[in-house]
Amino acid sequence: MAQLFNILKITVGKDKLCARILVNPGRPLRTSEDIEATARVYYLAPAIAKHLCLGDTGREFQECMGDTELPHLLEHLTVEILNETGLAGKVSCGRTRQVPGDERLFDVELSCPDDALTVGALSSATFMMDWAFLHPQTPAPDFEGTVGALRKLALNLRGEDVEDEDEDDAEVAAEAEEAPEVADEQPAEEPVAEPVAEPEPEVERPHPRMADTAQAKRVADVFH
Repeated sequence: MAQLFNILKITVGKDKLCARILVNPGRPLRTSEDIEATARVYYLAPAIAKHLCLGDTGREFQECMGDTELPHLLEHLTVEILNETGLAGKVSCGRTRQVPGDERLFDVELSCPDDALTVGALSSATFMMDWAFLHPQTPAPDFEGTVGALRKLALNLRGEDVEDEDEDDAEVAAEAEEAPEVADEQPAEEPVAEPVAEPEPEVERPHPRMADTAQAKRVADVFH
């Protein structure tokens, strides 16, 4: 399979969301199995290290992050995405429990002030972890851009006006465009007579359609 996780079911309650998640066979089950990938997740969202994390070796997630279940890391990454949107209230942590009888099956419980926002954050977190553990050779996900897109999506679904945020960005861009361009002033040069070119000998040139075909082939080769 091409993914790290398989989200089997999502249950949305009054104020919580529970996702049943399978760590796909053949994929690492604990962060200690690929500490470099775990570090990539940390570099995307370093604030996860200071998350409150009860029930493990300490009070902060950083104390168990080096050896914990991958769905636990997914939980904290999702929580941090929610926190960064500024629309989820005070979300300090979630809860991850292994389903009895299957070491690869977990229930991840998240605070859910907005079901669309929470599902979007969970989906984004799974994508980021796929990158960290399976596709690190590709460009890193844009964490801030993802947060911004989720924020706008949630505001639009709530019917709230997001034009103010867009206008602020537009004003910054407009100010940059209005800045006067400064050019170096060069002294005027006296005109210089150009030598008369001798007539070129006639040569056979390709038919215009033949030239266009060759050019099209070169452009096509670039994309194949």
